[in-house]
Formats: sequence, C-alpha cells, structure tokens
Amino acid sequence: MDAGEITSNALKYPLTDFKKVLILGILTILSSLIIPGFLVLGYVFKIIRSTMEDSSELPDFDEWTSMFVNGLKVFVVLFVYSLIPLILILFGSWAAILPILTVPGAGSLLNPSISLELVSGMVLIGLGLLVVISFLIPVALANMVHHNKLSAAFRLKEIISKIKEIGGVDYLIWYVIMLIIIGAVYYVSSFLIFPLIIGIIIMPLIIFPYLTIFFARSVALIYKFEANHEYYRHSKQFK
Repeated sequence: MDAGEITSNALKYPLTDFKKVLILGILTILSSLIIPGFLVLGYVFKIIRSTMEDSSELPDFDEWTSMFVNGLKVFVVLFVYSLIPLILILFGSWAAILPILTVPGAGSLLNPSISLELVSGMVLIGLGLLVVISFLIPVALANMVHHNKLSAAFRLKEIISKIKEIGGVDYLIWYVIMLIIIGAVYYVSSFLIFPLIIGIIIMPLIIFPYLTIFFARSVALIYKFEANHEYYRHSKQFK
C-alpha cells in the first residue's frame, strides 16, 4: 500500500467540484442550528459510500432526510466511542479543582495528594483511550457505511481484523499522515488568516469543509483498499 498515493488522491478530490465545498461550508457555518451539523456528518457518510461505489466525483446534496439520518448515525458512533474517555478526563479535571473548593468550617473538600493521584491517573487513562479510539474510528465509520448498519461500527474484532488486513504499520503510517496534514493545514490557515475578520468566514466556509471531504475520501480509499486491492489500483487513475 502506498499511503502517499491515497493522500494525493484525497487532497485533489475536494477540488473537483469547489461549489460543493462551499455548500458544505455553508452547512458548517449553520451547524450551531444542530440540523445542518447532522447534514455535514451525513455528507461524510455519503462521500465514504460514494467512494466505495467507485465514484471519483463528489456526491450531490440531495436526499436530505437520508443525509440527516446517516449524519445522526455518524454522530452516535463518535459520541459512543468518545464517551468513556471524556468522562475520565472531565472527572479527573474536576478532581484537580476540588482541593481549591472549601466549605466554611470544614476546609478543603479533598486532600491535595489524593487529588493529584486522581488527576494523573484518570486524565492519562482518558487521553490514552482517546488516542486508541481515534485510531479505530476511521475503520469503524467505514465499516458502518460498508455494511449499512450502525452496529457494524462497534464490531471491534472485525474492525481490528480489517486493520490487520491493511497492515498495522501501513495503517499507522496513513493515520500519522492524516494527523500531520489536518493539523498542519489547520495551524497554518489559523496562523495566517485567523487574525483577520475574513478568517472567521474562510475557516468554516472553505478550510473545514475541505478537510472534512479530504478525510472522508481518504478513509474510504484505505478501507476499500483493504477490502479489494484492485479497487485501489483503479482509484490511482483519479485526476
């Protein structure tokens, strides 16, 4: 597997129809209204499915009800996977401030040494779980789309098996590349345009939707490569 070619393919993909990038950007800006946010996630689902069907074109914005339902599924997957780590991190962080809180006549609510142990333990475990989860989520989402079943996103044995079929090292390389590209694009764009008023619009209108489409395409390509190596050779023809 050549993670570089998958990355190149995914980077070019959003540029094939910039109008759709802008439409996704408008939905991103309106995400605070909740429903548009689910539609953004539904479009991620749609891109993954479209790529799995051998399409090299960005899918249309249609079948809005289906997009909303599929977006809700993506949200459920992300929420369920992240719930336990976030609880540990939040509880550990709360434990850190308990020694500061005092009750008149009783003093501190918690011994500082005990608080430190809770923080260092729970927060580290929570952060560790988040790293593991972020490693599994791409395949979990793709597996859900592939089987068109929400439950497929939680078949851990099947998900781990698919990662092994891709190749643990190869998948790790792809994963690191994704983190570097997404982090670099976000950092550079924030550093260059965020201080400007126009940056407040450009980030959600162009940068975020571009990265969203790029990620969804890349996830589908690496999953499809695992499922059928011939597909990946075909996908290299994408321009």
